[in-house]
Amino acid sequence: MKKNLTTQNVSPGKLSMIPMFYIAWSDGVLSPSEMKLIHKKIEQFDFLTEDDKKYLIRWSDPKNPPNDEVFREWSHIIKSESISLSKEQRKSLAEIGLELARSSTQYRNEEIWNAPKTLKALEDIERDMSINPGSLRSLTGSIRDVSESTIPSKESFDPKSLCAFLDGSQKETKDRMRKLLRDPLFKYQEIPNKDEFRKHTLKLMKALAKQGIGAYAFPTEYGGGGKVGRHITVFEMLSYYDLSLTIKFGVQFGLFGGAVYGLGTEKHYKKYIPQLSTAELLGCFAMTETGHGSNVKGLETQAVYNIEDDSLTIHSPSEAAGKEYIGNALHAEMAAVFAQLIVNEENHGVHCIMVPIRDKQGNLMPGIRVEDCGYKMGLNGIDNGRIWFDHVNVPKDNLLNKYGDINSEGQYVSSIDSANRRFFTMLGALIAGRVCVGTAGVNASKSALTIAMKYAMKRRQFAPKDGEQEMLIMDYPTHQRRLIPLLAKTYAYHFSLADLADDFIKCDSEEERRQIETDAAGLKAMATWHCTETVQECREACGGKGYLSENRFADLKADTDIFTTFEGDNTVLMQLVAKGILTEFKHSFHEEGFRAVMRYLVKRIGNRISENNPYSSRNTSLDHLLDLDFYREALRYRRDKLLITLSTRMQDYLKKRLTPHEAFLRCQVHMVALAKAYVEYKTLKSFYKAIERNTNPSEKKILQKIHSLYALTVIESDKGWFLENDYMEGSKTKAIRRVINKLCRELRPELNGLLDAFGIPEELLGAKIIL
Repeated sequence: MKKNLTTQNVSPGKLSMIPMFYIAWSDGVLSPSEMKLIHKKIEQFDFLTEDDKKYLIRWSDPKNPPNDEVFREWSHIIKSESISLSKEQRKSLAEIGLELARSSTQYRNEEIWNAPKTLKALEDIERDMSINPGSLRSLTGSIRDVSESTIPSKESFDPKSLCAFLDGSQKETKDRMRKLLRDPLFKYQEIPNKDEFRKHTLKLMKALAKQGIGAYAFPTEYGGGGKVGRHITVFEMLSYYDLSLTIKFGVQFGLFGGAVYGLGTEKHYKKYIPQLSTAELLGCFAMTETGHGSNVKGLETQAVYNIEDDSLTIHSPSEAAGKEYIGNALHAEMAAVFAQLIVNEENHGVHCIMVPIRDKQGNLMPGIRVEDCGYKMGLNGIDNGRIWFDHVNVPKDNLLNKYGDINSEGQYVSSIDSANRRFFTMLGALIAGRVCVGTAGVNASKSALTIAMKYAMKRRQFAPKDGEQEMLIMDYPTHQRRLIPLLAKTYAYHFSLADLADDFIKCDSEEERRQIETDAAGLKAMATWHCTETVQECREACGGKGYLSENRFADLKADTDIFTTFEGDNTVLMQLVAKGILTEFKHSFHEEGFRAVMRYLVKRIGNRISENNPYSSRNTSLDHLLDLDFYREALRYRRDKLLITLSTRMQDYLKKRLTPHEAFLRCQVHMVALAKAYVEYKTLKSFYKAIERNTNPSEKKILQKIHSLYALTVIESDKGWFLENDYMEGSKTKAIRRVINKLCRELRPELNGLLDAFGIPEELLGAKIIL
């Protein structure tokens, strides 16, 4: 590069391109597509001399980027020469480029530099490079009208088309729900009194049932819709609205109804499904106890078989055995109660029994005690309560007997011999709840991001100079960095959970089901943790406005916080994922627990896996950092390395004569790290598959950019691990940081379209801040 660059010793052609190059190189990275476009345009421009073209090509060499001195010179030239331009002209890089050209002492051909086609050529490259003119505001002192925005009038893709792609095979159901939830019946109401709020939520749930929506998950022969995918989709769409209604719907038709259908048999389907799917029979899912939450196997509630009258006695032997935090507890007529089934004084483990808790008039049945959990941090439209049973007798037929039964001779029988395998099989029949909660977490993230980003694209703070128009806060790199990577993760989890839901619907084998159990546990945990982080960041990004109830964050924050706990505590779920990752003996892990794991580890003694890094730890080229293979190899390497080191640690503890339980305790943190690596790698693959399915070039391009941002954000967040394991050097992690900043800046003009592609009706966002 030439030094001491001035308008006196540089040709008009070179000067005309300085604003473009300044913005293109402002993050220290020039992408292959930018470089290709620049080269193509330069060759086409007839106002450039051959010398100009050679010189400009040198400026676009990624191996020899402009140094700090050149950047300072470019900045000085742009500032000094744009002063004479009008406010409107300073908004255009093309206009600034022409002014620089005219300032050159070599300026001769006035006709060329005043020709409309020259201005158009510069405007074309400005548009094709998706350059945001707001990036030059601090240099040129550009002043904007209050009504103006840096958002382009048209995205590089059609948001409606991308919305249809995101909706996938469930577009019809999603469109139906969008229309239904815009009905005046569902208009947001501020109802501080929990009892009134609960009545309102119940009314809305019954309104949904009247639409036939509650029956989607059940077979048509029992009055259902026969479409499990539609049920999951309804839950997903309801999470754009009031989350109390979402959970109420899930408890009635998902948990209670799912227990009947997943654990019962023909006689139960005929008796219960037609009534529960229309909300004529209200029910609750009574699993969790005060003394036992995550440890379902240790539940204390008993169901003792009475051979003399062929009945079961349901009893809570202690106060801690009371069912805790049960949704629908104040409205339900029937409870699906999980209890230790005792037949002939032998405990056969946890089973589910249908227990009436109220009569048709709403009065509690004999032996039933129910207490209101009271006001909660959120979800106060849900009637959570505690339930105790004092020697309550029910017919033996109330036992949901798909996996375990009591025959006519009073003997316990089961098609699954192993008690452990039977227990995990029964829980596996209920994994739809984790799929649904994961999707709800992602949709709550979409709502939060849409509110925060749309606000940021209208809210202004601080001007470059006194008396000038203030900047949109979405144009600040810090604001982009805090929100846009979260948007990328939200897109990633959307695709991953969509794949999981599809796998769940199509599952038809034991092996597939166990894989789905592992994936559902991991994705539920990661998606809901992501939701908690996203809602908080979005609230902060909206300042004091985000703290007002009218702008929705209070409800989003309070209502979604529990997502990390129900349907399985996230940290516990991640340990289940880690156990499931040992694929060769996954079946044994579910059946025999610690001992099976230890046998697996003993078998692996002496086995070594090559850990050769497939890419240079010093490779900082943009091509490499935007290469899909780099992401795939890096995240796969992390997953595999964590698996091997976890196995090795367990082997070492076993050699030191630690018990299997002690070995697992020592490795719990390691297990969670492995599970996180597994889920993030799986999410990356789902995202890539979605891009491959998309046939629209403009959508594919934008999704590839979001995919890169997701992958690099994941790598950056765990860069300590990659550095500690010599997979990368500091120069590479620094380069990754620069590329992330670049991707955030490139996605800035596309944000409106990316948010609109979620297809969230304005009425459901319910935030005055963006009206």
